[in-house]
Amino acid sequence: MSKTTENLVIKTIHWWEENILNRPWWLLMLSVIVTGFIGQYAYQNLTVNTNTADMISIELPFQKNRIKLETTFPQDVSTVLLMVEGPTPEQTSEALKRISAKLVEKKDFVKSVYLPDESDFFERNGMLYLSLKELQDISTQLANAQPFIGKLSVDNSLHGLFDILGKAVKAQGEEDFELDLNAVFRKIREALQAVQEGRPYQLSWQQLMMDQHQTGLGVTKRFIVITPILNFSELLPAEKSIAAINAIIAESLTGELTDTHVRMTGEVVLEHEEMQTVGQGTAVAGIASMILVCVTLWIAYRSFKLMFSTFFTLTMGLVLSLGFATVAVGHLNLISIAFAVLFIGMGDAYSSHFCLRYRELILRGESQRDALRDTLTSTGASLILCTLTAALGLYAFIPTNYVGVSELGIIAGTSMFIALLTTFTVLPALMKIMPIKPSRKLADTCQQSFILSNWPLRYARTIRWITLALTLVSAGLLTRVTVDFNPINLRDQNTESVKTFKYLLKSKDTSPMTLASLAYSEQEVIEKKAAFEKLPTVDKVVSLLDFIPKDQEAKLALLEELGLILGPQLDRFPPPAQGGATVEALEELQAKLQEQIAKAGGNVDMIELNEALDNFLEYLDSLSEEARQAILDKLQSVILSGLPATMDKVRHGLEAEAITRDNLPRDLVERWLSKDGIYRIQVFPRKNLNDLENLREFIQDAQQVDKSVTDLPVTYLESMNEVIRAFQQAFGIALIATTLLLLAILRNVKDTLLVLLPLLLASLFTAAATVIFNVPFNFANIIALPLLFGLGVDSGIHMVHRLHYLNSDEESLLGTSEAQGVFYGALTTIFSFSSLAFTAHRGMASMGILLSVGLLMTLICALVVLPAFSALRFRHLR
Repeated sequence: MSKTTENLVIKTIHWWEENILNRPWWLLMLSVIVTGFIGQYAYQNLTVNTNTADMISIELPFQKNRIKLETTFPQDVSTVLLMVEGPTPEQTSEALKRISAKLVEKKDFVKSVYLPDESDFFERNGMLYLSLKELQDISTQLANAQPFIGKLSVDNSLHGLFDILGKAVKAQGEEDFELDLNAVFRKIREALQAVQEGRPYQLSWQQLMMDQHQTGLGVTKRFIVITPILNFSELLPAEKSIAAINAIIAESLTGELTDTHVRMTGEVVLEHEEMQTVGQGTAVAGIASMILVCVTLWIAYRSFKLMFSTFFTLTMGLVLSLGFATVAVGHLNLISIAFAVLFIGMGDAYSSHFCLRYRELILRGESQRDALRDTLTSTGASLILCTLTAALGLYAFIPTNYVGVSELGIIAGTSMFIALLTTFTVLPALMKIMPIKPSRKLADTCQQSFILSNWPLRYARTIRWITLALTLVSAGLLTRVTVDFNPINLRDQNTESVKTFKYLLKSKDTSPMTLASLAYSEQEVIEKKAAFEKLPTVDKVVSLLDFIPKDQEAKLALLEELGLILGPQLDRFPPPAQGGATVEALEELQAKLQEQIAKAGGNVDMIELNEALDNFLEYLDSLSEEARQAILDKLQSVILSGLPATMDKVRHGLEAEAITRDNLPRDLVERWLSKDGIYRIQVFPRKNLNDLENLREFIQDAQQVDKSVTDLPVTYLESMNEVIRAFQQAFGIALIATTLLLLAILRNVKDTLLVLLPLLLASLFTAAATVIFNVPFNFANIIALPLLFGLGVDSGIHMVHRLHYLNSDEESLLGTSEAQGVFYGALTTIFSFSSLAFTAHRGMASMGILLSVGLLMTLICALVVLPAFSALRFRHLR
């Protein structure tokens, strides 16, 4: 710093001390009143934006494409997705009906409810969406089951079922017998075992009769899409709506539905649970950092007065910074919300330097006023330079398209000036009111230890060689640095919404990782669909046109023929009959099974059913007559109570009509064709998109057909690319701006390089640490390296400043107030960020880990490596 500039700073500080700080009570009262008003304003107006899509500038092309899709088809925006999964299709369907019926009644919390495949339309026409071969197989199966259906329509009881089943067992050897009974044997065996063991069970006739043995989407997995009412005047806008939905789910899954599960995810739930995680994490981190900072400051100060002054100053500065954030930005995002921890660390570093210098001068015997004035003059220039360089490092994020860190740069960069202001006003005012009188014994014990000596200068040659070796190793590790592109991995992995999202990713049918393309005519839909389907990375393509089934004429003819075969017995299918559950019915069936086994050997399923009947009859013999009948009635209910609903479903399916665009359900059409005549085409991937190369290949292939293709995969990939560009841009700006500022103020190339040395080495070592500790860069922690310029530059400035005035014969380098200020200031900042590492939010945790590692590296490089590379040489080191 030039002599003229330094003199100007000293004159300004003297004026400040004489005219402002000499009225400490007035200054403090005014500061408290202003801070109180600003704090109230921030509390009432500052919000938190948890939408990760808004973290990247909406002016970018891929963001414009996403917004266009969302505005064209707004039904899927701000929704809650429930996945209902039951052991059988019937239980899933029943749970779906119960939950949706109760949701519709909750008009204070739910705006709309949509069931993608549950309506009279799909109940009646569902079988038309099967392939012709699938429908032929079902038709054959139902036709073969006609004798069973006819018998049970007259006697729907265990007696009626086991009687017709016994006859079928006897007829198995006949040539014209085509019915496969093995599936029936297995289901009845499972029912016997479940009732005997007291487990919930429901035999699925739908799976038996309609060949739905798989447990996939549309069978045992069904969706409910809910648009909740959000109250944005509250910190958690979706809290009440989600609580209401959870209460409805709990009320609905009772009785026979206790083993049915409902999973919840969707944009609203993901953001709600992330906000809860972040809120809890930052609160815990804030408390933990305060405790760690308190312990560190006590070790550094050994004075409660200085500790209180520091915390009071930090609190006031934090409130003022929140006020600025409210005015300048209006909200905090999932990255800028961590600025409070950043402010505590940086603000405390300023206070530490000030307090330690003040304490050092008091220990030398200076008066209260002289010590305070000399502290202001001796630390003022370096703290102002630190503030400028720190703010520059943080402001470097502002020009980037990464809005999340751009807003952090605005808030945190300005908060550095606020921290400087409170350090030069509130802190000295408190010191005037509460002067300290430390014991000189504390100072005398620190000067003699090896740790606080000049050993970085004594062993400079060794340190330089070690540094060079570590630099080469770290440079080699840079080739193995990885980036995690999936923002879902940043969230708390134990929340229900994240677990459900990842569960959906496991299946191609349920994965949300699909691409969307827009078309403006039916012909364009046909052409794009054909082009997408030719791509090797595409599994299937769905549009509105796929909801008009093919081969309808042949399918309708099949259904008509099946209706004639089954006859009118489906119209009045009775519930399970009373008194039909008897021990004799089981014994008669077992006798037929044993006869067939003795005659033809029987297959595995028949033998296992016979053994299950043996065990069940033995179990019944051990019960009282009343208990025995209750178990038999339970068995009849488990096996036959779902049969009427299945017969009703079959009856409705036989009433199918030809499907055209005109008779498709309106809520279905609106999700695939907008009011403006824009069609939606959904493209499903063939490969696992958790792999970055698969994701990139899928998008690149799709963009050959439509450059404006969008949805989650594009958002993830392009956001990652933009974050990397933002990192490179911010790092470059921070490096250049900090270098130019240091050159302009220090007027010395060597000093500038010495200040930058710890930052550059720490950045390199931190990047290498991501490989060693397996912490990949992601959307949150990639800001760590540019932030190091804002957070760590002051260490180099203070050390270079002290090296200029170091007298090797009279004092040690590491025992000076500057070195101790660097140590304790950096330590409190490290503790502030390390507390983030223990939060459940992975993004914040990884940011805390990298910043802690980076700042630790900066501290070591500033206290050890920087002196070793300095030009000072000492002949007599003590």
